[in-house]
Amino acid sequence: MRTTRRRRDSALAKLFTYYVAGQIGEEQWRQLSRLLDARNTTREEREALATFYTDLLRDRPPAELRIPRPKEFRDLMALVHPK
Repeated sequence: MRTTRRRRDSALAKLFTYYVAGQIGEEQWRQLSRLLDARNTTREEREALATFYTDLLRDRPPAELRIPRPKEFRDLMALVHPK
């Protein structure tokens, strides 16, 4: 007998679903995409960022969603990954 595991949806997929459903505005999506698509953002950082925002959207209205600017995000990442 084969056992199956239920595949857990990624936070990125959930975030995209929020966008398609209109829960994330166009400007917010553009700002998020800029962070998620940055060359220096790792896969783990992308997933963490998406998880953070999907959690926020569960608890707050989309109008309260604040996206950091790329430099702010890089500064935050520098705190986590000091060189």
